[in-house]
Amino acid sequence: MLEEIINQIPLSLTTQALLLGVTVGVVTYYIFGKKKYKLPPGPWAPPLLGNIGAIMSKTPLYKLLLDWRKDYGPVITVYLGPLRCITLNSGDVVNEAYVKKAAEFAGRFQIWSMGPFSDDYRNIVFSDISPAWKYLRKIAHQGLRQYLSGSALEENLFETSSKMMQKLREENGKPIDIHKYINLLVFNLLNGVCFNKSFEIDDELFLVLVESLNSINDDIGKGFLEDIIPPLRKYPTAKFKKIIKKFGVIQTFVAEEFAKHQELYSEGNMKDFTDFLIHGKKQAALEDPEINSIVTERHLIQAVLDIFGAGVDTTRQTITWTILLLVTHPEIQKKVQDELDEVFDAGQPVTISSRERLPYTEAVLHESMRICPVVPIGLPHKTRCDVTLGDYEIPEGTMVMINHFALHHDPDVWKDPEVFRPERFLDGDGKLAPKTMSWLPFSAGRRNCLGETIARPEMHLMLALLLRNFTFRCPEGQTINLMPSPSLGFAPPMNYVVAEERTN
Repeated sequence: MLEEIINQIPLSLTTQALLLGVTVGVVTYYIFGKKKYKLPPGPWAPPLLGNIGAIMSKTPLYKLLLDWRKDYGPVITVYLGPLRCITLNSGDVVNEAYVKKAAEFAGRFQIWSMGPFSDDYRNIVFSDISPAWKYLRKIAHQGLRQYLSGSALEENLFETSSKMMQKLREENGKPIDIHKYINLLVFNLLNGVCFNKSFEIDDELFLVLVESLNSINDDIGKGFLEDIIPPLRKYPTAKFKKIIKKFGVIQTFVAEEFAKHQELYSEGNMKDFTDFLIHGKKQAALEDPEINSIVTERHLIQAVLDIFGAGVDTTRQTITWTILLLVTHPEIQKKVQDELDEVFDAGQPVTISSRERLPYTEAVLHESMRICPVVPIGLPHKTRCDVTLGDYEIPEGTMVMINHFALHHDPDVWKDPEVFRPERFLDGDGKLAPKTMSWLPFSAGRRNCLGETIARPEMHLMLALLLRNFTFRCPEGQTINLMPSPSLGFAPPMNYVVAEERTN
């Protein structure tokens, strides 16, 4: 039959014979010669379509994987269209892959749709391992430690929180959209760190940036068809074009601020994270001029966008979830406030150095991140060589992702995983217990969240400040909706709460 098809092609006999030979050779290789791997099991996937039918159902992928784990175990192969993806659904397998075999699993699988969001993968988050990635990650970490830790964090947060808290006081116990006020707090914190600027709550640019981020979260849904249907990349869907436009608003804001910083840069007057990046590159170029060709202006802009965009979105969602959970569990909220009142005298400010004396407050934050992981499925890694995982064989170049939701809701690790119980993070002495590999909101290994060591004390101080000054409750006659939006993320739904000022 194959010979009959070849004979219908209007070529010379020699060319037909050569084409036939090559075709037979390729087919033979794929049937008999291509290396066979012992891949992890998973649900049946038809060619090309893969598991798209299940993935596009009403049940989010992170919950599907948790259900499938009962049948296939903690390491599951799924197909996102034609793309093979190995998903890790327990702490043990994540530890083996991302910690014990960190180098082998440290690549970044570059999904097509992420290119336009990262200036062709020039940022830290979506870049594969390269000299530029290593440099950006190193200098960004140094910058964060200088401008978002210790006394610098306290100074920035006290300044930004005072503006937000004054707005809450002005509402005088009226029902408010809590998202709006937490947005102001977090946006201003990152705006101050990155650009040494502050927004007012009715600032037009602030409202546009918030609306853009909200729209992206609402519209992203199950992801992009462009990633699994290549022809759509030339003729993108309306959804993809809309999200690109919304993200462009944030990109333009960051790029314009970066340009202003470059124009006004002064080595003796570095005020923020953006100045630090510009200074760092200039110093590195003095030692090695080749750095200018490895790390360009576009790389630096993307690094700032990583810190501003990702930092704002994850932090604001985590704090919002925590407040909503405390509103529905007033007895837990009171325990946090009792701990704060015991540690701090009346009128005494909350400090970053007091973090170890506030273990219950930290346990509440940990439990919030466990039960409501704002990134339920981690960013895709890529194997850098053929590697084993348990009894399975994973080919080089394979996409690998953590299902954080499965880890955080593993009934073998967490008793009653759907119950909000902060005490599970405390030891017998009431101190914070050692971290388990089944609690990984910041991932693990070489590509763990760049800002983990900064984000945890940042959010702890933020929560302590809020609960030291206010009690949050549900408006009379209303209920709190804790159902996340149906998408790749785990965004908190819109809710109204009442913020009552406390007297300390």
